[in-house]
Amino acid sequence: MHRLLKRQVKKIFGKEFDINQLDANTLKLLEEVTETYTNFDEEKTFLNYTVKKNKQELKELYNSMLASSRLAGIGEMMENITHQWKQPLSIILNIVSILKLDMKDNKELQIIEEQTRYLDDTIRDFKDFSSHSANEKSSFILEKSVEKTIKLFNFQAIANIIIINTNLEKNLTIQGNIGKFNQVLLVLFSNARDAFLSRSVMNRVITIESKTVDDKIVIEIRDNAGGIPKEIIGKIFEPYFTTKFKDKGTGVGLSMTYSIITKMGGKIEVSNYKDGALFKIILPKIKDKNE
Repeated sequence: MHRLLKRQVKKIFGKEFDINQLDANTLKLLEEVTETYTNFDEEKTFLNYTVKKNKQELKELYNSMLASSRLAGIGEMMENITHQWKQPLSIILNIVSILKLDMKDNKELQIIEEQTRYLDDTIRDFKDFSSHSANEKSSFILEKSVEKTIKLFNFQAIANIIIINTNLEKNLTIQGNIGKFNQVLLVLFSNARDAFLSRSVMNRVITIESKTVDDKIVIEIRDNAGGIPKEIIGKIFEPYFTTKFKDKGTGVGLSMTYSIITKMGGKIEVSNYKDGALFKIILPKIKDKNE
């Protein structure tokens, strides 16, 4: 008999009550009631599980929407900056072109032109980086994405004495938004930089390699920053999980990289490799026209 039902019987009839005193019909009724209690327990367990699961899914959806809204805000801000800066930079370049007609070999004018073009290119790169087009069916060449991201990260690399080595297979075409994929790479570069600094690593190297395996593109980003502790390596893609101080990170970065790669039809894995961390991104390969 179900434990709850037994408790009720003892409460009503007393602890010394002998169930064998009941007739066959009463025993049958008690069996049916016991089965009802058992079914109720199973349904209660199922409902608790369902509520808990839905609550977790809603929490993850909310975190994803919050992170996406922040990234959308960055994109809008970069659109505004690009619009505001583009015209003055264009005017400067036009004036320099006019002055060069009379001062062809002037080194100062050449420096002004080079630096202005550099600013113009940087603004364009940031615009591409923060682009969040709704069209996910566009495609891009992996080399161009890596080149743009390294260019954006170059200041940090120089300031923190970080060497970035590349070994990329030529003309690998990936389906997706190049701006979002650039963000994935930049998050991984930035995390490596933070690990280098927190552990005072001397010879700092980030290596990014790519190759084709069957119909997949495999991209590996590794560093020599000491690796990820075993107790947290399985949690780093969870929303808002972070080992940094509150003023140093939000935990959004790696969970967003996971989300972006998943939406591109791929997957991202992490492991410790030799003296550092290894992030492996696996994406579908798009055949080019020659193939």
